[in-house]
Amino acid sequence: MSSAPFLPDPAKPPYPTREAAEEAYSRHVSAGHVSILNSVLGFHNIHYGKRENGRVQDVYSGRWYFDCHRGGSTFNLGHLHPELVRVAKEALDHVDAGSFSQVSGYRAMLASKLAESTGGALTGSIFGCNGGDAIEIAAHAARYFTGRHRFVAIETGSFHGHNEFGLTVSAISGAERKHYGIAENGTIFVPFNDLPAMRAALAQEDVAGVIIEPTPAQSGFPTADPDYLKGVKAACEATGALFILDEVQTGMGSCGTMWSYESDGYTPDIIASGKGLGGGMFAISAATMREDVWRKFTGRDFAPHGSTYGGSEHACIVATRAIELTLDPEFLAHVRKLAALFADGFADAPYPVSQRGLCLGLWTGDSRSASAALSAAGVLTIPSGVAPVLPFRPVLTISTDEAAEIVAIVRRTLG
Repeated sequence: MSSAPFLPDPAKPPYPTREAAEEAYSRHVSAGHVSILNSVLGFHNIHYGKRENGRVQDVYSGRWYFDCHRGGSTFNLGHLHPELVRVAKEALDHVDAGSFSQVSGYRAMLASKLAESTGGALTGSIFGCNGGDAIEIAAHAARYFTGRHRFVAIETGSFHGHNEFGLTVSAISGAERKHYGIAENGTIFVPFNDLPAMRAALAQEDVAGVIIEPTPAQSGFPTADPDYLKGVKAACEATGALFILDEVQTGMGSCGTMWSYESDGYTPDIIASGKGLGGGMFAISAATMREDVWRKFTGRDFAPHGSTYGGSEHACIVATRAIELTLDPEFLAHVRKLAALFADGFADAPYPVSQRGLCLGLWTGDSRSASAALSAAGVLTIPSGVAPVLPFRPVLTISTDEAAEIVAIVRRTLG
């Protein structure tokens, strides 16, 4: 077997020019993706080359950008975190994906660490590959536990994945449901931060649970009233429905605590996690649930959610280390310090700013133009497709000096 490197230069992509790469992508992956990036959105199409913590380099131009999209919270711990790279390399010398049909100590290790991250309130986890998997697992568990079918979701800006079930409970996916002929399956949509509407929805028949983001990302991370989410949990308890919290984008330290709910005075029945759980290295997600829900769900058959790569052993190893790094009190204190720095930096901005930790929304009125301007200035963002807001997510591991530099660029560019 040849020992020659698979890629002549691993730091470079397999095509010599931007045009060649985009022609191949258009021909074999998605012409629409290329077209939208280059024209409709109007910002520079970045081909990732080198990646260093909170920055990425366009491999063809050589220009560096601060990553303030964060892969939707995939890169909470930065790009190529050295400790996660070390652990990943060590793991790949000894394990592969493993077998979902066999007992795995690596899956048990990660599930134990997830239980620890909730203070032991949620004790069991079922694994998938992405956030949509975690939401679907959570929904299956809720339906089986309650014997009910319907869910309550948020009517504006909510998103819970591209799986067929995820599309039925995502407000932003109405066009996709229509395009693909997907029924909503009785989903009841209510406004975010409207507790009376939530209570009225939960009082209807056959409601298995609520599926909600602590703050909808595509709505620019709006801040709920202090007692809203706690009130939703109480309403679920009163009706026997389960509270499913989608922490795919707000968890893993994004809000200054391991999970966002920790600062709100309640505990959900099920947490859906993903993206940052894999440390930006491997695809893995989890539905972590209350013990009685988990026991009933897992006790009914051999594998209530069998997935070839869900909870793959190399991913479990890296995810366990990612949780350990995130749970470090010094790390979380640093996230809160950064959040305060950004809050101060945007305090007198000429546009409203919503914020929960390092999940921010810049209400510039025209998010596409704002994203294009920031890209030209060296800050990578992706505009919301459903609101005039620019979701803004600095990487959690940047330095305070880098945070100050990002604030200066944004204020200089957008005001």
